[in-house]
Amino acid sequence: MIPNLLILALGCAIVFLVGQRTRASLAVFVGLCLAAGTANFFLIEFKGQPIVPADLFALSTAASVAGGYSLFLTPRLAACLGAFAAFSVALALGCPQRKVTRWDAAVNCLGAILLVVAGALQFNAVDIREQCAVKVDVWDVRGSYGTQGTALCFLSRAQELTPKPPEGYSAEAVDAILAPFAEGSVGAPPDTAPPNGDIPTLPAAATDDRETAAVEGTLPYDGPNVIAIMNETFSDLSSYPGLEDANAAPPFFREVAADALASGDVYVSAMGGGTCNSEFEFLTGASMGNMGGGVYPYVLYDLEGVDNLAAAFRALGYGTHAIHPAEASNWRRDRIYEQLGFDDFDDITTMEGAATFRDLVTDRVTYERALQKIDEGEAPQFVFDVTIQNHGGYDTGLVPPADAVHLESEQVESAEVDEFLAAIRQSDEDLRWLVDELNARDESTIVVFFGDHQPGFADWLFQKTYGHSVDGSPLEEVQQRYRTPYFIWANTAARTQYGNRLAKIADADVTSLNYLRSLLTEAAGLPETPQDRYQRALRGALPAINLNGYRDGEGAWHWFGEAVESDVQQRAEDALKSYRIIQHAQLFGG
Repeated sequence: MIPNLLILALGCAIVFLVGQRTRASLAVFVGLCLAAGTANFFLIEFKGQPIVPADLFALSTAASVAGGYSLFLTPRLAACLGAFAAFSVALALGCPQRKVTRWDAAVNCLGAILLVVAGALQFNAVDIREQCAVKVDVWDVRGSYGTQGTALCFLSRAQELTPKPPEGYSAEAVDAILAPFAEGSVGAPPDTAPPNGDIPTLPAAATDDRETAAVEGTLPYDGPNVIAIMNETFSDLSSYPGLEDANAAPPFFREVAADALASGDVYVSAMGGGTCNSEFEFLTGASMGNMGGGVYPYVLYDLEGVDNLAAAFRALGYGTHAIHPAEASNWRRDRIYEQLGFDDFDDITTMEGAATFRDLVTDRVTYERALQKIDEGEAPQFVFDVTIQNHGGYDTGLVPPADAVHLESEQVESAEVDEFLAAIRQSDEDLRWLVDELNARDESTIVVFFGDHQPGFADWLFQKTYGHSVDGSPLEEVQQRYRTPYFIWANTAARTQYGNRLAKIADADVTSLNYLRSLLTEAAGLPETPQDRYQRALRGALPAINLNGYRDGEGAWHWFGEAVESDVQQRAEDALKSYRIIQHAQLFGG
């Protein structure tokens, strides 16, 4: 309590001095606290988690999507607003006005500056997590704020925004870890031992017998077109207990997945929002599990030159395109896509008059645009399509009666769930259109399709179907809210033209977003980089990882920092250590 109160007291003193020690300045400070609390309230209602420091870098994005949510007044919120009004009236009636001289103003401003400097120095000198025993659980930030204080937890997370090198990091360590996966050494151990004995190593990924053509200096590379679809909030709610036999599953998606090169559940690091982090994990192969909660790389870091899927396709001579029918500035995509190596970016301004569902541009419109990019390009094309049709909230009432869906379950009764399922059903039909269209074409095309996260009501749905709160639940249950379906599929032309390159991957039914890039490369028979080979080997020891924890080789889930109790878990821990070193080098180490 004491550190939280000291932080608030410091803030109050600074505002009081900047406001020239007037009664209005006290009202302003309390009003700011009320505004922060109200923002936290609505964000928790809509997204399940309170404000974290990185959210402040994404205010424009939040403003642009806020139209999909409806604000409301609760008795508690009304009481808070009433208490603030009473406080303001009491200040006006009970506190005398004072005349501020020029000397007073100068002293007050100097005092405010000194307090700001002192506070900044203290912030940089104190490790809040260590010295104040603060632990912000990345999967239950709300619970941490509630038990340890919003001010203290918020500042603790702010201290963790700047990435620090992981234990054992060095250029020599990076070289040693990647040595077994260099060109020509796949399947063989490194010739020499790592220079540092405690650097974890992995067995190199085994080669296979299929024909994998290397790039021989001739561009563009002879390969299929690739369409990557990150479908907004696409989820299979039938994975929740009691909904297995309900009409919650997307039927056509399951048909495609059954005939895909790879399919299953992909674990993500976002829930109810944070789409940009799912993009980041997919495109870079990096995991948010190595970066912590409340971090949004798109808005915090310069990603110029970072190894990623778009840059890899561009190096193969592919045309690279991004599509997202929303504001280009959301999550700084207008800058980030250019940094990552996309040739062009079609945002909402290029889709005037496009068809909509629930007032949001349909998936089919974006699929048509993706096919247009393929038709216009002379070389093979890579298209990254971030859809928006299924975006929350789900209380708009804009679903046409003919498209309405009602969940056939006595256990769950919710208009929000029904609207969400109507959107998913529409997405499923649009996917059917795309698959039929691609199979009717002569252009060889690979499609990787996945959902970016589950809807914001996943917390409520969890409690309803599991019969208890997520608080205190084992990690395997916690992860229920962080999995979405995916597939990697080849059209008829691709199977005919590149059948000897394509590989059906049987052990990818449970994976995580950071691996989809290497899975795509492997399944489509595209040239592999040392990073791709490394990730293929990493997946054997660490099959899935996200913001909450990781899954070991025997299918058991573990929290980060959990005590090691088996050789299998130790192997996963060693793999995790090497992964953190490689990821830091990829993103920040050059």
